[in-house]
Amino acid sequence: MSKINLLTSKVFNRIAAGEVVERPSSVVKELVENSIDAGSKNITVEIVGGGISKIVVIDDGAGIEKEDLKKALMPHATSKISSVSDLDAISTLGFRGEALPSIASVSKLLISSKPSSQEEGYEIYSEGGETSDVKPCGMANGTVVTVRNLFFNTPAREKFLKTERAEESDVSYLMARFILGNPDVSFKFISDGKTVYNSYGDGEESAFIAVYGVKELNDCYRIDNEKNGIRISGYIGKHYNTKGNRTHMTVFLNGRYIVNTTVFAAITNAYGAYLMKRQYPFCAIKIDIPVTEVDVNVHPSKTDVRFSNNQIVYGAIYSTISKVLDGTSEALSIVKKDDSGMVGVKPEQISLDNKDKNYDFTINKNPKFEKIIFKDSGAPALSESEQPKVKSENPEFVDIFAENKAYIEKLEREKREREEKEPEKLKVGGELFYIGQALNTFLIFEDGENLYIVDQHAAHERLLFDKFNAELENKNVEIQPLLVPVILNVNGAEFSYLESKADVLTSMGFEMTEFGTDAFKVSSLPVFLSNINVEEFFKNLLSDLNELKTISATSVLKDMIAKKACKAAVKSGDKLSDMEVKTLMEMMKGDLGIKCPHGRPAVVKITRYEIDKWFKRIV
Repeated sequence: MSKINLLTSKVFNRIAAGEVVERPSSVVKELVENSIDAGSKNITVEIVGGGISKIVVIDDGAGIEKEDLKKALMPHATSKISSVSDLDAISTLGFRGEALPSIASVSKLLISSKPSSQEEGYEIYSEGGETSDVKPCGMANGTVVTVRNLFFNTPAREKFLKTERAEESDVSYLMARFILGNPDVSFKFISDGKTVYNSYGDGEESAFIAVYGVKELNDCYRIDNEKNGIRISGYIGKHYNTKGNRTHMTVFLNGRYIVNTTVFAAITNAYGAYLMKRQYPFCAIKIDIPVTEVDVNVHPSKTDVRFSNNQIVYGAIYSTISKVLDGTSEALSIVKKDDSGMVGVKPEQISLDNKDKNYDFTINKNPKFEKIIFKDSGAPALSESEQPKVKSENPEFVDIFAENKAYIEKLEREKREREEKEPEKLKVGGELFYIGQALNTFLIFEDGENLYIVDQHAAHERLLFDKFNAELENKNVEIQPLLVPVILNVNGAEFSYLESKADVLTSMGFEMTEFGTDAFKVSSLPVFLSNINVEEFFKNLLSDLNELKTISATSVLKDMIAKKACKAAVKSGDKLSDMEVKTLMEMMKGDLGIKCPHGRPAVVKITRYEIDKWFKRIV
């Protein structure tokens, strides 16, 4: 049996780093949270190479005393907790006591700090967990933490990092949440020398605009409400302002960004009546709850929490949001006034805007049946000229042969007249003849033995879908340049996904280039998608990022093509001319077994045997 070993600090710090330091964004999270807890009013974050090469966090907070610098790099050292009872009422963001030593164990770390009580600053350096002596340095009040060459000594972890641009997007996404969650703190985020975010610490509205812009602000209600001792404030999207995935739902609990099932369920259910399929609410809200009623120490990255009473929290959030969306009288006290003094919403102003939603309110009317009169089908009466001739020499003798001949000639003449009046049956390939269109939806054909009923919409939809796919597979996609390029604003996670699929999208006819921070400029589209709403198309494409990670962009686009084919195909209720019917059947090339892209049959075959059984001709 092997012996039990006591691990050295170098080893257990590496183990702790596995929980604390996953990638550059987790390093930035720990360092910025420490800066906020230190009372900083101005925080600058700069990264190089997505944070893999370099991360610098500068703040003007309380700083670290000279004698505490070495302690800061020791395991289980923290200024946030001093006793077990403190764990039951944590009000700070960082409290783990392992962040700095864990970061130091997998990077080259330099901490420089100067509290206002000291005349000069001091610094300490660590490389792979090996720390130097504390040395004096010149600096202003506050702390500067520099992290270089992340995972330089742990190649196994380094190889699992994403691209520099993807890591930058994750950090950008994180910084946006810091800005929203701390509107009284001025943040500046710089990536590879380019300023990405710059907030001024002058309130919630300014912070919201710094992240999302004025347009998004105009599409939101600003709320503030207290219920059952819980305060809910911030911004919620108006009825029509929904997004394609959950990454646009931003929630802070006592200043901490969280992802919690109870909270998200309350928000989503409050929007339930206003959400289309695969759409999610947009919100940036804060929840303030007594620290004794929540446990924040239940997740390694502290992104989830546990409430002492889920039902109370759920009810407070649900009722607050649903009252605003439903336009109840209480909404007036929940929705806050804007700068002009006007209330953002009144109950009588709330209405659903369904202009972009395709609802099919088809009324099924009972068909009107006309009475069918069956006429006597006996032999027609003969005209005087057609009466049989009687031999003059024997008036009583009737020439029966003449009578029969006259009658037969009349029948043949009437048949020719009917055939001249009736159009010739349309032959559409092989021995298939077109009978007609039923209910302005179904095309009916027969081949002498069987009937074929074709759903015109399903058949045309399949043919268009196959045509579009053939263009993709043959790499012969026709491209339509846009007269005015479309700017597609996305968040960090969405940007990362689209960037990783750039080659695939380009091969499909989408010309996309980066445009500023977390945005793409779409300059061209494949011709068969030229009349789409570009923003709506990509909203659907990005509808569930978690699902997208497990499937290819090609599969997603094929689903979009199926939807496009559905919209472009002839509709149920369209009256088709004979030429259109013939063209459709020629496109089918005799394939009567096709199905629409959604799997529905496009053709139903009814045999003569089945019809005979219906009418009891066969028992």
